[in-house]
Amino acid sequence: MRKVLIFPDFDKFGGTRTFLKNLIDFYRLDGYQIVTVIEKESCDHDILEFLIKNNSKVLFLSEKYRDGIFSRFRILEIIIDLFLGIPIIAKERPEIVVISTSIPGRFLGLMLFPIKLIYIVHTYPTCVSITNQILMLLSLYGNKRILTVSKFSKNQISKCWLLGKRQKYINYIYNFSNLENNSPGLQTIDKKITKKILTLGHVRWYKNPDVWYSVARKTIEKYQGQVEFLWAGEGELLDIYRDKVNKDNISHIKFLGYQKNVAELYNQSAIYFQPSLRESHGIAVEDAMIMGLPCVVSNAGGLPESVIDGKTGYVIDPYDMDTMVEKILNLMENENLRKSMGEAGKEQYKTKFSQERWIKEMKALHEQL
Repeated sequence: MRKVLIFPDFDKFGGTRTFLKNLIDFYRLDGYQIVTVIEKESCDHDILEFLIKNNSKVLFLSEKYRDGIFSRFRILEIIIDLFLGIPIIAKERPEIVVISTSIPGRFLGLMLFPIKLIYIVHTYPTCVSITNQILMLLSLYGNKRILTVSKFSKNQISKCWLLGKRQKYINYIYNFSNLENNSPGLQTIDKKITKKILTLGHVRWYKNPDVWYSVARKTIEKYQGQVEFLWAGEGELLDIYRDKVNKDNISHIKFLGYQKNVAELYNQSAIYFQPSLRESHGIAVEDAMIMGLPCVVSNAGGLPESVIDGKTGYVIDPYDMDTMVEKILNLMENENLRKSMGEAGKEQYKTKFSQERWIKEMKALHEQL
């Protein structure tokens, strides 16, 4: 039986975690024996239960080797990659190694090992790395690929890591929404009454929470009626913004924290809003599209690859708060526009981001190795 060895990292919720589950499903259904190497410090019961349920063998690594001096020098990080990974590869003897990471460069040193390998990076580097460029020149060839999640991310990785003809070994495949098959049976909500504007994701600087909060306040002030801005997700800034809401005494802004049933949140909402400063693609936008919501997003990263400005929503500069408020108010006051943009978003999703397309493109990628 073919064997795949997967080195993933993932958060408590969000795109990397969802992608890992989709990746496990992909290899299980394709008949692979699966071995997943989890960093001990980040493992949790939900992921462990999922892996065991899907017949994956689970191995554990410790992150302590990446602390201190090893994290300061790129060449030492590569040595640690080899120190941690090669003994496992040699023992398990997989047909293919797959690395799935949101930290550009994590386990990139394993590209030096002579084996089929797919390096999946869910975000993108922001500066040129001479060390990584040399590493790619030495290791990136016929049976190896770099895979990312948007054309924008592909271009950034090419610019920062790849030289010359090595750029032909990088691919991008858009992720799909897990709500595609998991949202039937929801009770229809009268969105003329609720007027909820939803955001999902970590409450972190790159999600642009200052602008989000200001837009929410201005919209609430201008719109005389029932309107709520909801942000579901955890992050290091969550408590800061909850305190801000309490201090400003604004009942129509709610930071919900982690929410398991996101399908119900989308179903209750009229508009999806994501003014990120950085975004490789934005899986939550795809969730909103499959649920029929018009999307107001920034023009950062891969977001414009999902939302067609003026057709499925609006694409706006991440600091242009006045235009964000204007477009949100326009959608709130025009039910027919919300419906037409939402339906156009659904069609855009089915054409460009479906699970069927993802599986087909993943299989084609493996055939290239």
